[in-house]
Amino acid sequence: MDLPNGAANGRLKRLAALALLLFAASAASAADHVIHISVDGLSGPLLEALIENDTLGHYANFARFVDEGASTFNARTDYTHTITLPNHTSMLTGRPVSQPAGAPNTVHHGWTTNVDPPAGTTLHNGGNPNLSYVASAFDVAHDHGLATAHYASKSKFVLYEWSYDAAHGAPDLVGPDDGTDKIDTYVNTSAASMHAALLAGLAASHFEYVFVHYSTPDDVGHASGWGSSAWNNAVRTVDGYLGRLFAAIESDPLLNGKTLVILSADHGGVGNNHVDPTQPVIYTVPFMVWGAGVQPGVDLYALNPQSRADPGTGRPSYVDAVQPIRNGDGANLALAALGLPPVPGSTIGAAQDLPEPGIALPLGLGLFGLWLSPRRSWSARS
Repeated sequence: MDLPNGAANGRLKRLAALALLLFAASAASAADHVIHISVDGLSGPLLEALIENDTLGHYANFARFVDEGASTFNARTDYTHTITLPNHTSMLTGRPVSQPAGAPNTVHHGWTTNVDPPAGTTLHNGGNPNLSYVASAFDVAHDHGLATAHYASKSKFVLYEWSYDAAHGAPDLVGPDDGTDKIDTYVNTSAASMHAALLAGLAASHFEYVFVHYSTPDDVGHASGWGSSAWNNAVRTVDGYLGRLFAAIESDPLLNGKTLVILSADHGGVGNNHVDPTQPVIYTVPFMVWGAGVQPGVDLYALNPQSRADPGTGRPSYVDAVQPIRNGDGANLALAALGLPPVPGSTIGAAQDLPEPGIALPLGLGLFGLWLSPRRSWSARS
């Protein structure tokens, strides 16, 4: 693996690159570290009900996102797919899974399968054939000198390690050459073991961008059903992981007050599956942010009335004039928080230019205002 630059060199490199992009006047970051979490199979409506009816504190750490951060239980998955790998690829790349109506054939990432990839398969040779390379949040953070990590709990997530390893990652064209290996630390094991490794890795390396995947609710949903007592207990287990993560952040002076946590999900579920992308209980997921600069106790749609609209129970497509918040917004939100430009080729949350109140940034720029766009301009960002 490539060794990340030191924090000081990373900051200098990032600021130099942003200056070249004419962002120097307003590019100071809201956070020094971003922990980008996906809780596999976490239904927005089911989580909301668990929190609202929680009298014993079983979901107190999820509730911290609501009380101390900005959140919605009514975000959306990808429009055409509600399965794991396609949605996680959107969460990392800011691209839709399939080609939206009227969009160029270079907009979508094209990864549609949901099984362990065959050896040698990457997003670049197994996704959209019209793309030679599919960039991710790992690329942008790494190429700006930041330390990156990916902690996963399903074997199929090796797709991202293979796609962004030294053999398949793109050249670093931003400032000093940090190499082609975009993920400095990769761990893929059971959720419990992965979480323990995550806490140890954060304490030792203080990653600046880390993507974390908890499989537990999805595993139990398939076995026992979404909304079952077993599924509720699986969510409670993840709540415990979050509690230990919060404690690790708040007890570390290098992380406390300097870390943004983003949490969403790839899909919800009904019965024992999540294959039908037209069902509200499947396409409705939470989207929550907590930490550095976040206004406490606010609704994300209320913070962004001109750029995002609460869809109710609807299912807006990517060509609708006003978009919902989607799980695919996470990549560019993370980069905006770090003061970095959007993922090359992304269209979900790619416009980091609107001054809305929200998360405190220099010059009064709100974090969601930086990246939530009211309309898609395919020609401008394809």
